[in-house]
Amino acid sequence: MPVCRLSKNVIDSLSGSDTDVIWWDDTLKGFGLKVTPKGRKVFLVQYRPKVGGGNARKYTIGQYGKLTPQQARAEAMRVLAEREGGRDPQAERQAKKLEVMSQRVEDLVDDFINRHVSQNRSASETIRILRREVLPDFGTRAVSELCRADVDRLIHNIQARGAPIMANRAFAAIRKFLAWCVGRGILENSPCEGMRAPSKERSRERVLSDEELKSILVAARTMGHPFGSIVQVLGLTGQRRNEVGLMTWAQLDLSNGQWVIPAERAKNGKSHVVHLSEEAKALISSSPRLGDLVFSNDGKRPFQGYSKCKSRLDQVSGINNWTLHDLRRTVVSGMARLGIPPHVADKILNHQSGSIGGVAAIYQRHEFLDERRDALEIWGRHVAALLGIAEHAA
Repeated sequence: MPVCRLSKNVIDSLSGSDTDVIWWDDTLKGFGLKVTPKGRKVFLVQYRPKVGGGNARKYTIGQYGKLTPQQARAEAMRVLAEREGGRDPQAERQAKKLEVMSQRVEDLVDDFINRHVSQNRSASETIRILRREVLPDFGTRAVSELCRADVDRLIHNIQARGAPIMANRAFAAIRKFLAWCVGRGILENSPCEGMRAPSKERSRERVLSDEELKSILVAARTMGHPFGSIVQVLGLTGQRRNEVGLMTWAQLDLSNGQWVIPAERAKNGKSHVVHLSEEAKALISSSPRLGDLVFSNDGKRPFQGYSKCKSRLDQVSGINNWTLHDLRRTVVSGMARLGIPPHVADKILNHQSGSIGGVAAIYQRHEFLDERRDALEIWGRHVAALLGIAEHAA
């Protein structure tokens, strides 16, 4: 049983042998360093329980390099002091680990949502996926029981029902959740390690024609508040669905025709000024003031029924094979046809990097606010003309 003073110089000189070797410190009884055949060095402390006797316990302190000898020695002294007080630190650690590992997925998902997801801009989508796709299958199981085959089976089942994009989204949500569990020490490794997204996604190129846009917006007007209004604002401003859906009255200055999307709500993390055309102002002004949120059933909770209402919108409009995000692409493409310069359209969309590239992009900080206002007014009149609103069809 080798004994030495566990100092930095001594530890650096130790090398691996055919088997694990524990070097014991000659000044602190029970304090040791395990050296593996591959040369990995781990501090530990050994003791016998003071109450009840029993076999010796080996309490792992941590790896050399991550801990200095002084830090490891201090931790060993703490463990030995607890032992002198009648406690069994190793047994307590084992019990706590078993308790943590037995936690059910549904309980941990709630904690994950409250601590992590709710702070993200894509929170509502992640929450919906976890609760609709993951919890029905994994909810009552201990998170420590999940393995790679379980994740693969769940994703395969989603793909099998003809939803490859949802399979990708579900995989991303599960991977984030399990990585969070690793970060909190609940799991040592994530079952998703080494796994890839199940489907390769292609960027969409769907741009609605003027006739299609007209049919959709007319149908949206018949559906009314809040979903129909959201669709119309998407078609008038080109902003993102979540940004429009989470619009608050406090973000609006209707007298000056401006909507300011705060940085925490914008996808790229930059606050964004959106000019509201006369058509957009009229639509928003006619919305009922039920609470802080503009497009909500009660003014408090964000609108949630997108899938069901989108299906109904397709039926009413007669237009299929399109997404709400396609309205964003349709707006910017329509502006191009009306002569709006690409760099102005990029600013309207709040793109991080747009049509101005290279050195010019580094020095170009002009926001083109006047040009953006004019562009959205031109687009608003174009939409009004499509819908046959004569007073704006200039």
